[in-house]
Amino acid sequence: MTVVHPEALTQADTPEPFKSEPTGGGGTRLHHKFVVIDFDKPSARVYMGSFNFSVAADNSNGENLLLIRDRRIAVSYMIEAVRIIDHYHFRIAQLNAPQEKLTLAKPPRKAGEKPWWDGSYNDPRRIRDRELFA
Repeated sequence: MTVVHPEALTQADTPEPFKSEPTGGGGTRLHHKFVVIDFDKPSARVYMGSFNFSVAADNSNGENLLLIRDRRIAVSYMIEAVRIIDHYHFRIAQLNAPQEKLTLAKPPRKAGEKPWWDGSYNDPRRIRDRELFA
């Protein structure tokens, strides 16, 4: 796993909404703390708060943890989780990518040539993600 300092991700040529970052508390920070469980089932729930899921949070610190048992709220938080992951995945990919013009991928032109979307239908993890988030 590559760790990139957050300030290194802010580049002049990075497009919005990926360029701007909220600031406060001494710099750029991501401070979302929530856990979504079973967002696509009737048992959906969200845990949220300042709780750090650690021994110190359990035994020493003054933490708060809220449990919400509501599928609509769990779906909303799951959408936010995917948005955050996509945001930072794009930012890091942009930082590490060669600086070339982006173009749309074309469909296969020759027999036997695999299309760009092939992995979404053949890779078990991507199949699961495609079906879960479709």
